[in-house]
Amino acid sequence: MRDSAPHRLTERRQAILRQTSAALRGRVVTLWRVARDLAVAEVASRPNPPLDAIELDVAAVLRTWVGAVGDKSLWVVCRFDPSRLHVARVRSDVPAPPPTGIERRSPERLILELAGLSLGGLERIWAVADQATGYLCGALALLDACLERVRQAQGLTATSRARLLADLAVIEDAIEGALDAA
Repeated sequence: MRDSAPHRLTERRQAILRQTSAALRGRVVTLWRVARDLAVAEVASRPNPPLDAIELDVAAVLRTWVGAVGDKSLWVVCRFDPSRLHVARVRSDVPAPPPTGIERRSPERLILELAGLSLGGLERIWAVADQATGYLCGALALLDACLERVRQAQGLTATSRARLLADLAVIEDAIEGALDAA
């Protein structure tokens, strides 16, 4: 049986967050989704993060810093101490360089920016893979219907029917292999 797609996406997100946490010397890193002016922690770099890492009003912080926050936007968050919070938007486009050409962001902030870019790339790939999976599932259902029609067909010789069933079974196996790889 195949793993569910959301479960596999969560595992991949968590792997990126674990690597980000390692780069930040073990600090807890979380992925937050903002929707309808509320923020919810979706995934953390640790299985059971401490409460101070997930009991934050990230939406209020983002409104203060960024202003209007897009609905269903994703953010990478790391708390360095009670008064210092770093956030980076999950996105697939590279942020513009600093206007003066001199980098003023801290190494920690840059690490979070890279995590946001990595997660943004994953989101884009996952959206394309989801679409491909949908097409493959549709093709597989169509093949199943074709197999059943060939099995029930009356005007075919036993040899012709066996060849058609074997060919359709090979195609079905190929589609299932593609689905398992997705």
